[in-house]
Amino acid sequence: MGNIIYKCLTCGGDLQFSAETQNWQCKYCDDVFTLEQLNEAGRNSVDEQKIDKHVELEGDKNQYQSTDGTVGKDLVQYRCSHCGAEIITDRATAATICVYCSNPIIMTEQVIGDFSPEYVVPFKIDKSKVMDSFKAFSKKPLTPKDFDCEKVVDKIQGVYIPFWLYSGTLTGSIRADGITKSSYTRGDYRITESRHHDVFRDGFLSFEKVPVDASNKTDDAAMDSIEPYNFEEMVPFNVGYLAGYLAERYDVDKDTCLKRADERIVNTGKDELLKTCQYDDIELKSYNHELDIQKAEYALMPTWLLYTKYKDKDYFFAMNGQTGKFIGNLPVDYLKLVLYSGVPSILLFIILLFIL
Repeated sequence: MGNIIYKCLTCGGDLQFSAETQNWQCKYCDDVFTLEQLNEAGRNSVDEQKIDKHVELEGDKNQYQSTDGTVGKDLVQYRCSHCGAEIITDRATAATICVYCSNPIIMTEQVIGDFSPEYVVPFKIDKSKVMDSFKAFSKKPLTPKDFDCEKVVDKIQGVYIPFWLYSGTLTGSIRADGITKSSYTRGDYRITESRHHDVFRDGFLSFEKVPVDASNKTDDAAMDSIEPYNFEEMVPFNVGYLAGYLAERYDVDKDTCLKRADERIVNTGKDELLKTCQYDDIELKSYNHELDIQKAEYALMPTWLLYTKYKDKDYFFAMNGQTGKFIGNLPVDYLKLVLYSGVPSILLFIILLFIL
């Protein structure tokens, strides 16, 4: 399998996509180039028949051979065209970074044909800002002192996560019991009366680009939590955006992901219909709907991820690489927790000693 390296027009060094400048920057001479400049130089036109002279393509098609001679079904082997090191990774990896020379590598066979994305949302937040956010997040009163944030934070990686984006229409109708309440005073009693109303609503919902992550490696709830992405900044896919980041290709197809999309769209339609019912309380009796998925598009979304361990427990941090919205969990020092929760009692005890 081949890999691509983008070379600097000035010094020939390796280029990486810069989230800060939204252009491609040389890590050796710091020169910056636009996509238009790279296009003019012919550095982003790679296919199976013709390789541009400015782009290095190297590698083999051997599967990873395990120590017992068997072929790893989920692992493949690449050769870094910068230092020659052999890189073992899984079949879903579309871009990675060489662990020996830090060279960004794009696996061409993972982003062509059926695996070629239609769109990409480029990174807008660079690693230094993500690291600052994680450091601020980790400085919690109950975080253990021996939790080495400085050591952990460097493990944060920028990863393009594959998503399916669904567009179509939903028609639906609800029947419900609408309840209005009124209260009045009679003598010494406060009386509340409820009136019930038969409610019927129907409507039509047009939706565009409802996202569902298409990677088995990522937690669906975590990816939902760092949404939304601003699709106005989404651009047609170009492999250059992967330079300097990790990337996964989808390993869950659009038909399998459709079930999660259905749930999100159908529930949204129901909620929108219920919002039109202006009653003190509403009890849903029935909800009928018809969903028409007209289009499913493949796109890559920018995400900063950190997986770490502390005392044999897993901890996770994820940030939307476009908006900066993040989620995460941290270890807790339970001794501190006891002390913090006991402070009010201790203070009260001291005050009572002086009073008595």
